[in-house]
This record gives sequence, structure tokens and C-alpha cells, in this order.
Amino acid sequence: MVRKSNQSGRRAVVARLAREVMSAQEATDEVDEAAARLLGLNRTDMRALSALVRDALTPSDLARAAGLTRGATTTVVDRLEDAGYVRRSRDLEDRRGVRVEMTDATRRDVDRIWGPIAREGARLIAKYSTRELEAICRFLEGSRVLQRKHAQRIRSMADAGARRRKERP
Repeated sequence: MVRKSNQSGRRAVVARLAREVMSAQEATDEVDEAAARLLGLNRTDMRALSALVRDALTPSDLARAAGLTRGATTTVVDRLEDAGYVRRSRDLEDRRGVRVEMTDATRRDVDRIWGPIAREGARLIAKYSTRELEAICRFLEGSRVLQRKHAQRIRSMADAGARRRKERP
């Protein structure tokens, strides 16, 4: 009897977790959409800008991080540079290369938009023990790997579908 109760309790928690993950993804999407609208950017440009938050990147690294082709990355960087969000600079390690980096004004925009979220998030995190945070990290790492795996699977399906459409008479 206890075992059935534990199983149904676990099922309820798993269902709640699934709902909360979906809700968190939707809320993150809402924030990203609002930020894109505020900055006057499309979601692709936002994805590229997001990849540059931590550090300047070569165009190839930016393409990989943003999930774009090299050609699309050039177009995105041109747009972002024309709008004053990024600049190209000489790569100090490879003088033939360039790096793409956020402008100081963009860094201020990023802090104005996401800074309050980071600060409130830090207060939320402070409520959890190290052990709980380790469990949350394991869950999020597993979720990220799962999502990226299936994003690749779905992209492959889309690529195959595009090839089939081209083959039709």
C-alpha cells in the first residue's frame, strides 16, 4: 500500500516538474521576446548577441554558438554592427582574423535588461542548499543535453523534408 502511494506521489511530482519546466521555458521565451522588441532585433540577432555576452568570438565560433551558417553569421554581424550593437576587431592571437564583440553601450543594455533578473535569481538561489543546487544542476545539464540532441534530430528531419520537397515533380 505504501509503495503505491509513493509511486502516485512521484508521478504527481514528475507531472508537476514537467509543467514547471514548460512554464519556465515559456517565461524565458517571453523575456527574450520582450528584450528583442526593446532592442529592435529579431530572434536570430538576439541569439547571436546572447552568444557574445561572455566574450568576443571569431565569426566561426559565433556561427557555432548561435547555430547559424557562416553566411548567415556574416549577415547577422553586419546587421548588428550597422545598428551599433557589435564591432569587429582584429584578433590579437591571429592578426589575420577578426573577433566580434559587444559594444560598451550594448553591455549597458544587457545589464539594464538582464541585470535585475540575475540579481533576483541570485537571491532565489541563496534559498537552496549546496546539495539541492547540485541536484538542480544535474537536472538542467541533462535537460540541456536532451534538448540539443532533439533539436539536432528535428533539424535533420527538416533537412530531409526539404530534400524531398525539391525532388517532387
